[in-house]
Amino acid sequence: MAKPGSKLNLRQAGRRAMHRRYEAAAEAGDAEAMLLLATFRAPEDPEASRVWFRRAAEAGNAHAMYIVGLLLERTDPDGSRMWLERAAKAHHVDAMIKLGVQAHEAGDLTQARQLYEQAAKGDSVVAMFNLGLLHETTDPTVARDWYEKAVAKGDADAMFNLGRMLEPDDPDAARTLWERAAAAGQVEAQERL
Repeated sequence: MAKPGSKLNLRQAGRRAMHRRYEAAAEAGDAEAMLLLATFRAPEDPEASRVWFRRAAEAGNAHAMYIVGLLLERTDPDGSRMWLERAAKAHHVDAMIKLGVQAHEAGDLTQARQLYEQAAKGDSVVAMFNLGLLHETTDPTVARDWYEKAVAKGDADAMFNLGRMLEPDDPDAARTLWERAAAAGQVEAQERL
């Protein structure tokens, strides 16, 4: 019968063997292995992790491009933007949303809308919600359509905002949406009820 500590040793040995396999694949140019290695290394060796994220990004991994963009955001905004744009071009939805938010905050609503729409085509509920926000003051009908799409996917914030839009004409529908949102933990809806 094995000692209790031996299972831990087997797990550690298994992890080390797995890390060696990923490292060999990463060294051979496998971008997915580079990404996994970067992710594994992040807690214990953040600097080595950053190096592997960058290598994976340079090897064409869209998620790694996104992560490198986030890592550079405070220290190198231009480099951050370059990696986020590359990730977005590679159809990384979160990169599209991040760039959309940046454009929105900078007042470039056309660019924000285009990026959010691209991300929404990728079925992003966040993008659908952001499109609702973007259109709320300029085109309430379009905003409502986007909120409805996000609500259909279960987004509690969209439920709250759609309820707020519906309240003047249909308070019962608004209340129903707020009840759903509140049940999902949406604080503003809980306070509204």
